[in-house]
Amino acid sequence: MAATTLTDRKNAAISRGVGMTTQIYAERAENAEIWDKEGRRYIDFAAGIAVLNTGHRHPRVIAAVKDQLDHFT
Repeated sequence: MAATTLTDRKNAAISRGVGMTTQIYAERAENAEIWDKEGRRYIDFAAGIAVLNTGHRHPRVIAAVKDQLDHFT
């Protein structure tokens, strides 16, 4: 889905008081890098929610989550 379509959907669903500093829609993220829906690569200087200290998809965090998932029934 193109960024313009996503922006239209966002504008229809989210009140105007909620701001976004950029109109980037992440397709994937790894460590300190983010790729948008058009394949452009960015460095995440904003440090997205919950990734400030480790980056996106840090291997140790993923391993810890997988380990915890093994304990659920």
